Amino acid sequence: MKKICLIPFLILMILLLPVAVSAVGNISVNSVPTGATIILDGITQGATTNTIVENVASGSHTILLQKSGYQDYSQTVNVNDNQTSTVSQSLVVTTSSPTISSITPTTAVNNGWQTIDIVGTGFSGSAVTLTQTGQSTVTGATTATADTATTLSRNFNLNGIAAGTWNLVILNTDGGTVTGTFTVNSATAATVTAISPTSGIVNTTVSTTITGTGFVPTSAKIRLYRSGNYIGGSVNSGGTTTQLTGTFDLNQATPGTYDVCVLPDGVETSKICSPTFTISSASALNGTIYVKSSPTSSKVFLSSNYQGYTPLTLDNITPGTYTVLVQRAGYNSYSESVQVTAGNTSYVTASLVLSPEETTVTTTVPTTTVTTVKTTAKSTAKVPTPWPSATPTPASPVSVLAILGAVGVGYVVLRKL
Repeated sequence: MKKICLIPFLILMILLLPVAVSAVGNISVNSVPTGATIILDGITQGATTNTIVENVASGSHTILLQKSGYQDYSQTVNVNDNQTSTVSQSLVVTTSSPTISSITPTTAVNNGWQTIDIVGTGFSGSAVTLTQTGQSTVTGATTATADTATTLSRNFNLNGIAAGTWNLVILNTDGGTVTGTFTVNSATAATVTAISPTSGIVNTTVSTTITGTGFVPTSAKIRLYRSGNYIGGSVNSGGTTTQLTGTFDLNQATPGTYDVCVLPDGVETSKICSPTFTISSASALNGTIYVKSSPTSSKVFLSSNYQGYTPLTLDNITPGTYTVLVQRAGYNSYSESVQVTAGNTSYVTASLVLSPEETTVTTTVPTTTVTTVKTTAKSTAKVPTPWPSATPTPASPVSVLAILGAVGVGYVVLRKL
């Protein structure tokens, strides 16, 4: 009976014992901005901020927040039994890392606007400025060329800003930045002092060297101006701030005097001019040689090239020094060095002298020639025998008398018969 009463008591005691419960807590996870993915101890929770992650075992845990465009945020948090821990963080925007590979041009003068083209990587909504310590910032204006992730084009007003090296700063909308350099030259320092050569001929290409100061070799332009029009030249690479080399194509150019001008930085408003350059027609720049001789009708050679017989006028000769040679059979050759200048006539008068050797031949040739011809005709010519054409030789008188005597005797004999 006692055992039966003990059983209900034991059952009641078991029911009254505290139930063993595992220790858990919660984590309230918040961020600015919201919407960051929550990763707990390396396991994505399938929820984003702001929210509460429940039933997290008590102890130390790691919360990782991730959001596109922002830096990852990681924090260690302790969870207590039946308590809520809090994680709250303002996320930091991820900045890009733009780069610069080229700036064109790298220099300009401070007397007008200058477009600068930039090539690189990582550009995004970029602002481009020129900065220098102690100077006001110059902000570049956008151009008609659209920005890309690798190219930017900005127009800067450089009029009157300080000469020297400036920082070219690119700042993306996300805070990423990169800095290059740009040189500003003083417009008053640019000059043109000389050009060599100082003239050229129509329908030719002339190579020139222009000297001065303040040139920007990578962007400078050279021109010949006349009456508001100009002939553009091409600038060779390798120029310096004081010397430019290049060529001008004078095809169908109008003869006359032109101003030599340089656009030091390639901008029209920076044009500076000083020396002059003369373009002439070919005939106006060349000269003439007149050659006469005694005796006349002698051959004329100009620098070993046959030209004709004297008297002779040689036109359109390029200025320079030439050798004129006059020759005639039986005479010594005549040679003279002559200088030809533009627009002028140079004269050569050749008085030929009989050659001693030729004089001896002249006195003996007639007799020698006749004898040679006759001898050759009799001894070497093979001529077919012609029909007789000469008059027969007359018969001897004695033979005629004999014939007449014989005829007379015959006649007498016949009469006797």
